[in-house]
Amino acid sequence: MKSKKTETVEIDVVTDILCDKCGKSCMGWCGNFCGVSLSLSGGPDSEVFPDDETVRHFDLCEHCIDEWLKTWAKDYLSNCVS
Repeated sequence: MKSKKTETVEIDVVTDILCDKCGKSCMGWCGNFCGVSLSLSGGPDSEVFPDDETVRHFDLCEHCIDEWLKTWAKDYLSNCVS
């Protein structure tokens, strides 16, 4: 007979992600993340993000990212939306 080993572990489960711009949920109706998650850091020559070795994380819902991308010179969403 084989011996059995049982372990109990804690698992973190993400139940929702809130948009850092508007504060609304980034979760779609079927539970998927609908938006963009960004991570960025500066460097010694950065004028915007100081070189403090801090990585900044941002989550944006699909409505806020759509609004933001529409301000860019190139239409990045033209190939995505049918």
